[in-house]
Amino acid sequence: MKKHYHLFCVFSLISLHVFAQTASSISERYQAHFKYSEEEAVFVHLNKTTYLVGEEIWFKGYIFNKRNEEISAISTNLHVGLYDENGKQVTKELFRIRNGCTNGNLKLDTSVRSGTYYIKAATQQMVDEQSAEVFIEEITIYGKDIPVQKIADSTTKKYDIQFLPEGGHLVKGVENTIAFKAINQEGKGVYVNGIIYDASGNEVITYESNNLGFGVFKLLPENRIQYKATTTFEEDKTSEQVLPKVAPTGIAIQVDNLAKDTLKISLSTNPETLRSIVSKEYTLLIHKDGWARSMPFSFKNTETVDLSIARNRLFNGVNTITLFDGKTPVLERMFFNRKVVKELSVMVKKTETEGDFSKFSLYLIKNKPRIREANVSISILPATSEGYDPAHTIFSSFYLKPYIRGEIENPKYYFPNKTKTRRKALDALLITQGWSKYDWTAIFQEQPKQPIASQGITIKGTVNFPLKGIKGMFLHDTKDQKAQYIPIDDERKFVVYNLYPEADEKLRFSYISNKKEFSQPKLYLRYNVSSKKDALPENATIDRVFNGKNNIFSLPDDFFPSEAEALDKVVLNAKNKNKKEKKDPTMVNGVETKITEVEYLRYQRVSEFIQYNGSFDVVEGLSLGRLEITSRRMLTLGGLPSTREEPSVAGASTTVSMTKGSGNVSPLVFIDGNPLKNFNVLANLSMARVERIIIDKTGLGYGMRGTGGVIKIFTRKTPLTQTSTARRDSYVYSVPPIGFSVAKQYYTPKYQSFSNDAFLKYGAVDWLPNIYIPRRGSSDFIVKHKDLKGITMFIEGVSKDGSLISQKRTITLIEDEE
Repeated sequence: MKKHYHLFCVFSLISLHVFAQTASSISERYQAHFKYSEEEAVFVHLNKTTYLVGEEIWFKGYIFNKRNEEISAISTNLHVGLYDENGKQVTKELFRIRNGCTNGNLKLDTSVRSGTYYIKAATQQMVDEQSAEVFIEEITIYGKDIPVQKIADSTTKKYDIQFLPEGGHLVKGVENTIAFKAINQEGKGVYVNGIIYDASGNEVITYESNNLGFGVFKLLPENRIQYKATTTFEEDKTSEQVLPKVAPTGIAIQVDNLAKDTLKISLSTNPETLRSIVSKEYTLLIHKDGWARSMPFSFKNTETVDLSIARNRLFNGVNTITLFDGKTPVLERMFFNRKVVKELSVMVKKTETEGDFSKFSLYLIKNKPRIREANVSISILPATSEGYDPAHTIFSSFYLKPYIRGEIENPKYYFPNKTKTRRKALDALLITQGWSKYDWTAIFQEQPKQPIASQGITIKGTVNFPLKGIKGMFLHDTKDQKAQYIPIDDERKFVVYNLYPEADEKLRFSYISNKKEFSQPKLYLRYNVSSKKDALPENATIDRVFNGKNNIFSLPDDFFPSEAEALDKVVLNAKNKNKKEKKDPTMVNGVETKITEVEYLRYQRVSEFIQYNGSFDVVEGLSLGRLEITSRRMLTLGGLPSTREEPSVAGASTTVSMTKGSGNVSPLVFIDGNPLKNFNVLANLSMARVERIIIDKTGLGYGMRGTGGVIKIFTRKTPLTQTSTARRDSYVYSVPPIGFSVAKQYYTPKYQSFSNDAFLKYGAVDWLPNIYIPRRGSSDFIVKHKDLKGITMFIEGVSKDGSLISQKRTITLIEDEE
């Protein structure tokens, strides 16, 4: 009978000194290696995963600090691109990350053919390091052509099954856990069952997988016996495979990860091994993203050591157990700690309906005291939609994907990780990973390097022919930033950091003399960003859903009316022409202010101008870029907005909001004619980007929607100081190879019909990328839904403390008549 040695372990980061020197040094070295680590994970919430040529791809990007488990404040650049089935770039744009989030859109050119495509998103650091750990999501695009169908020949179907012992190897005379994964030629998991036979052909044990192809069984192997597995796949196809060899000596690990409050670890060996390790000390390290718990132990003349560890002493998400013999890793096992993963739930309540509009309130459920607010994005589709089926949610992107080396089938399946079936499936997935991504040689031998933060765009310049009396360089103001003086070193070089020019924006450089006069310089400039086309990383893994939908679909000829496309072009072209605007007859009491240097120097941001130039209160959130504007006039707002809409790009809808309990209402705000659904875009909008602002405190001419007043903002077409402070011969232009795309206001495409099958399957109702839910109370918004019977909301987001939100809510709008 085997002897057991039981320990109850409560680890603490602040009490490592009580452990043996070896264990302490391993833990300290591991933590030192991650001292400067600021590894990030990216999740992109798409408004759909099936698009129609003529639509646009709308998205919200979330950047997560893996070590601190909160929204990241590090990266400012997110490269988002569309790639074809072969991984070649179709289009790519750069977006600015603020407070860990960004949003934008990619337009689908009418030349895009039907087929499978990919969205890739990467931070600047990921691009610079050519990292494979970027965000990739598979999407489908339908045009007027029929997608090429890949039909698998049932006679040539191929299957594969892999067996991996828990910890990495089989040990003789010890009960071992073996996980397996069975897939077909597409990489899709398939149900299998089978039998394990010994060398004499005797049946030892049977096994069976779940529908994802994962399974686990236990085996007590004998020495020098080669075990074989006979597996039955679909259509009764069978295969025979040899299990990994049985090692005569070694240590096996078994982890029980199903208990609610504790993790149980069992380390076992056989008598042959015990004789050689009886006095040897081992170190068990449990670690994640630079955090670690460690302890020394020995077998002490026992063949099994059992450990029981409280879950609240471990780390959120995927933890790794590494067993060390001295400083040599012996085995590893990953497990998912589900006890303390931070999760929030939301409630959506329909409060009013009038015609095509419904008003909704969004609440946080069981909010924690330390959470101030949550930032979420919401995709709203018909309840019958088949257009949204992503591989990842925000949970799987942040808590699973960064720790898995291979492809994951339908990773969102594992979250929420609350049922025993899903916990067992996730545990089997992690067992089949074998060794983690950690490079222990690098951890023990290399000194940690402090990364160089790359924010915005950096320009390194060389002055070719400096003139006498030159004090330095001068960068004139941009649409987003103030002008700045740039010193030149003794080697005629200079560097400009943290620039955020818009796409195609011209930067203006001048010499500045000791007399503070400008002159035209001769420069050589290098940018840290490039417009060069790229591709999907060759070593990147693409996680898929395998939803089995019928891809034979062709966009009807009249799905998007031709007149709607023509209107869209007219509106866009009008924006690019610097024509004098006619007086707006609907703004009866409007006061117009043209923005000059005087206003810019007085009010740096548009929000400041609104605060002091109208009867409005402007309140900025303490985090997440939130901005609220309310009228100081104590008014009441009854009912919903009129069904008569302000003309706007391609049918943009308008939101009217009211501050709860105060009676104050928010004004209507337009940027270049497009109504804002929330005011967060104004939080950082520089006055240098604005040509003029019209404010009508009364809102007369806009009916009930204008009760809180009307504000119209028109963006600048030329730099603020181009003619006022510098002659054209006193500077040179330079256009960065790629600039930051400015997020547009979402508009619903002008579908021909809101009741045909194409719209009900693949159409879009609305996209709300920046909804801020307060700690107490609700966030209210209005949706124009035509005559749909129901809608589905796909909600993803994050709170102040890093708690994640990922939920689906289906709402009935019209009850069926009995």
